[in-house]
Amino acid sequence: MTSREHGVAGTRYYVRDAAPADLEAVLSVKARSWREAYGHLRDESFFVAAEATLDRQVEHWRGLMAQGQVLWMAEDSRGRCVGLAAAGPVREHPVAAHGLPDTQLYSLYVISEAQGSGVADALLEQAIGTGPCLLWVLAGNDRARAFYARHGFADVGEPVPMDGPWSGLDGQFMVRRGA
Repeated sequence: MTSREHGVAGTRYYVRDAAPADLEAVLSVKARSWREAYGHLRDESFFVAAEATLDRQVEHWRGLMAQGQVLWMAEDSRGRCVGLAAAGPVREHPVAAHGLPDTQLYSLYVISEAQGSGVADALLEQAIGTGPCLLWVLAGNDRARAFYARHGFADVGEPVPMDGPWSGLDGQFMVRRGA
């Protein structure tokens, strides 16, 4: 387990490996982050439906962690979770044949009160370091896209229509070839 301290303006945040006991708090922060980042793009029923699956998400993540998947969390000095990140091997398609990195950032969320504190930078570094990586980001999420560009990621191709609960929005594939 690793822990690092970060903060601005007298507020301290710590990044560490999440434990199975942290999953409910971590995944609740993900749901809150979705409301804050995507509230203008989705109606209330989208968030209610996502939040209704919290128990299943916790069990899913327990299974992933039992298989070695690491989930990182950022918490404040009071122990409140304020962000999360997850990365690992690309699962969707073989990338080596396409010259793409074999690491994917699956999630990076920070609640609004901790944004601008360096927590997202610390979570990204903990999750993927400075090496090659790929990710998908909502094409209309300009703040996230600027954050990833600042960390060396570049758009690859045009935005792609999303399906399922994200239908009607586009996803943008981004790649960082390495530092």
